[in-house]
Amino acid sequence: MSMTFFEFIINRIRRKISNLINLRQYFTNNVSKRTVLLVEPNNCHTELFPSFVRYLNKLNYEVEIIAPYKQKDFLPKMNAKKVYYFTLSAIKKIFLMKKINKYDFIIFTSYRLYYKNPDKTRLYSKLCEHIKFNKTIRDKTVIVSHHMEDIDNDIETFRGTIVLSKVLNKDGALYVVNPCYFKENTPKNKNKKTIFITIGKLEDKRKNSQLLYDAARKLLKSGITNFQINVAGENSGVKIPSDLAQYIHTKGKLGFEDLYKELEAADFYLTLLDPESEEHIRYITKGTSGSFQLIRGFLLPAVIHRAFSVPHEFLDDDSIIYDDNADFSRAMKGAINMSNEEYLTLQKNLMKSRAAIIKESIDELRKILFL
Repeated sequence: MSMTFFEFIINRIRRKISNLINLRQYFTNNVSKRTVLLVEPNNCHTELFPSFVRYLNKLNYEVEIIAPYKQKDFLPKMNAKKVYYFTLSAIKKIFLMKKINKYDFIIFTSYRLYYKNPDKTRLYSKLCEHIKFNKTIRDKTVIVSHHMEDIDNDIETFRGTIVLSKVLNKDGALYVVNPCYFKENTPKNKNKKTIFITIGKLEDKRKNSQLLYDAARKLLKSGITNFQINVAGENSGVKIPSDLAQYIHTKGKLGFEDLYKELEAADFYLTLLDPESEEHIRYITKGTSGSFQLIRGFLLPAVIHRAFSVPHEFLDDDSIIYDDNADFSRAMKGAINMSNEEYLTLQKNLMKSRAAIIKESIDELRKILFL
């Protein structure tokens, strides 16, 4: 028996035990009046939880959460009444039980699931292919859609559909709830050595890593060395060029609490989006990125190309915006040389835009819950 197979069996046993423990807790606990259930079946998108909990609390709802088993050691502290960790098979069973009717509303933070569909012809599936919803449950269930192509006849039978950016609401028929709240924070002073951060894998379909490497080399060639670039996320297969290893640090995949510490320690956020990349165009026309929420949530002025700043409403008074990839290193240099007073002004303007977006998001949630 190989070690890999042994680990597989152990993990499977752990999941089953966790399901049983959480199911017992779930059915033992009573559901309070004015309670919303947040559900995320995928091993992603749980970054939405802090915002949705906050917004629902502002509407005087308590919140219970069902999260995937794999997120057990990653979720941040939130003002949720209960958090349960289940596999998809356990979630299916819960939606067959009467207790599910006791919630005022249910919000699924994903409609597309990264599980094969039942006949195994696709690598992903949709919520309705796994979970049975009767009309009563559909009428109180709200869906968050991350992909415009998933807006279909089935999703329209639920109470309503939420998207996370105005970019995804072209005809104004959907509800926009921007999850840009993570924790309480205020503007802070700029570090003496400028710290840039980016989150995610340094792969072409998500980020232009060559743009980063070229800009860092240009800065070093011009004698600028008082900077550091932190990269958080799963990057085990990525090799940082040896001449840049002193300045670009990979942090690996982090739990939310550790990720928040890295974000709080940073000064600026590098989106590394490239309008010349076909795979990045979706962020201009029909997609959003968790990076945009983190920028506002942690008051980190973005170094961002104007092609992406315009649709996502980042302005010259809260970000460092460049118009051409050739100007990226110059934008980073501007960030490094920026005075503390100028930096605080950017943060204060980000805080104002965040407050306005949070208010709009709470108003949108109010509309969908009080139809």
